[in-house]
Amino acid sequence: MQDIHPAYPYTVAWGDLDANDHLRNTAYLDYAAQTRFLYLRDRGFTPLHFREAGIGPVVLSEQISYFKELRFLEVFAVTMHLGGMSPDGSKFIMVNRFLKQDGRQAAEVATRGAWFDLRQRRVAVPPEALTEALLALPRTESFEAM
Repeated sequence: MQDIHPAYPYTVAWGDLDANDHLRNTAYLDYAAQTRFLYLRDRGFTPLHFREAGIGPVVLSEQISYFKELRFLEVFAVTMHLGGMSPDGSKFIMVNRFLKQDGRQAAEVATRGAWFDLRQRRVAVPPEALTEALLALPRTESFEAM
């Protein structure tokens, strides 16, 4: 079963700007990471839960695609989508779409990641509930089995 598209609102802050007076590239990565953790928190996976379980997400690679500028004090939303997952749930692709208030897409961040066992220091199969939380996300049109 899939959720509606979860979306989290933000406002472009002064410190988010680059020399061209628009949202800097690393701010997109920060907002994408924040959105991923808010989504997981909303499904019961708090920082304390991750510490106690001895597991956490690691980024393997990220790609940003830009479509429209986001400017100072502009309100925007970041959505969550599942772009791919390995059969055991240990690796995933999470896609964050940045939407302007009028609904136009400003950017997209695709994050290839994995669940990391913090004790054994290697990629691990996550708890079933965590896999289910990701599987509840709407899938991208280009969803891939990894």
